[in-house]
Amino acid sequence: MEQCGVSHILTFDLGTTYFKVCLFDDSGRLVAVRRVVPPAVRSPGGRYELPVDGFERVLVGAVRELNDAVAGGVSGVHAVCFATQANSFLLLDKKDQPLTPIILWPDERACPAEPVIQCLSGLKDYYNTTGVPAMNGQFMPAKLRWLQNHEPGICRQASRLCLISDYLTLWMTGQHVTEAGTAALTGLVDIHQLRWWPDACEHVGVHTGYLPAIVRAGTDLGPISPDAAALFGLPEDCRFIVGCLDQYAGAIGAGNVTPGGVSETTGTVLATIRCADRFNRDAKPGVFQGPGHSEKTWYQMVFGDTSANLLEAYRNNLPGKPGYEALCDMAADVPAGAGGLRIDANAPAGTDAMFIGLTDRHTPGQRVRAILEAVARALNQQIQDLCGDDRPGAIRSVGGAARSDLWLQIKADVLGLSVQATECPEPTSLGAAILAAGRLRGVGMDDLVSDWVRVRHESLSTPGNHRLYAEQVR
Repeated sequence: MEQCGVSHILTFDLGTTYFKVCLFDDSGRLVAVRRVVPPAVRSPGGRYELPVDGFERVLVGAVRELNDAVAGGVSGVHAVCFATQANSFLLLDKKDQPLTPIILWPDERACPAEPVIQCLSGLKDYYNTTGVPAMNGQFMPAKLRWLQNHEPGICRQASRLCLISDYLTLWMTGQHVTEAGTAALTGLVDIHQLRWWPDACEHVGVHTGYLPAIVRAGTDLGPISPDAAALFGLPEDCRFIVGCLDQYAGAIGAGNVTPGGVSETTGTVLATIRCADRFNRDAKPGVFQGPGHSEKTWYQMVFGDTSANLLEAYRNNLPGKPGYEALCDMAADVPAGAGGLRIDANAPAGTDAMFIGLTDRHTPGQRVRAILEAVARALNQQIQDLCGDDRPGAIRSVGGAARSDLWLQIKADVLGLSVQATECPEPTSLGAAILAAGRLRGVGMDDLVSDWVRVRHESLSTPGNHRLYAEQVR
């Protein structure tokens, strides 16, 4: 049985592929984690939905598993917090009963977006007000418009709209509240005033009356409800601390909480986040901006499809589908440059067509190395888009790819920067725990991060390899 002792923060990471429920102790150490697959359902017409009863069942089950697995159970939990996906939502009636399943952000029923959604970003001062560069059919407003057009009866009954983390909040506290950074990713929020922007909401026909109140990450909503305490087996004095967008939580869990800091996650997509002290009105196209954990904190973020998905597609076409560690071992002794191979990110992933300059003499290790280098170059471009000439001296790396020291070294060589991987295997959940602990203790985020975020490995740039990579892009 795992030892809990003084563990006191419970976090819910509401990811798309997995939900993760974690316990942290009062020094920021991960005591236990349970990973569960949400019972999402794909159906014709591009629908991708999560039944509400399934959402509730897997979270309660995961907490109960933790209670059984940890000495002392969850009886010593002082607070709960969350990290969440954006643009996944549901509608509730006047009795707070679900009218829809949770419609997940990858749902494509509204793709391509109708013109009124596509034109939203054309509103005067749209980007400077919302921090969202453009809208598409996977954003909440597009799917809400689809419901209004195709299921108007449901929309007429709706009394509340909840993003997925808003529903968790309502369920556990009875309060209809949303976190500012998560809400901002709907493209309907005035991120300077932390309020729903009437012009944008009116443009797409969203009634502000059934939208949740917007609060900043780290807000203390008080004790959870007695019903929630009984259901989850938590103490009745356990407090609910508002979490944040999962990408922002990952940045916090990487220690990226002061202006100028940069962190990256290499997963299904490549995401790079810069912490800033102000909104940048001159940001490059494609940069998302949103409110952070304090009035003086902003997060600037870029996404890209050149990421670990390319490595996954390649391995899926190999005999036996080797693990990622085995793939990186293949490339361990391959010199920088991958034998001249480059990657065409627009070609079908996993096929020979994705390799530029491929010959029969190229080894599987060179192919893997070419993929790792392509992602590092994409990361370099994202940092350039976010930072321009004001590049950091080091970046923090989190996510599954951060477990590969080879990939960290390649990134360091391409970037010409120190790349630091953090110790905690669940940095997004750690970020949520830091939010909660900071609020409980009344201490600054900087101080807490210096104690709780630990660097596992640092890769320093190799001058010769950095020059080689720099020459390749000239």
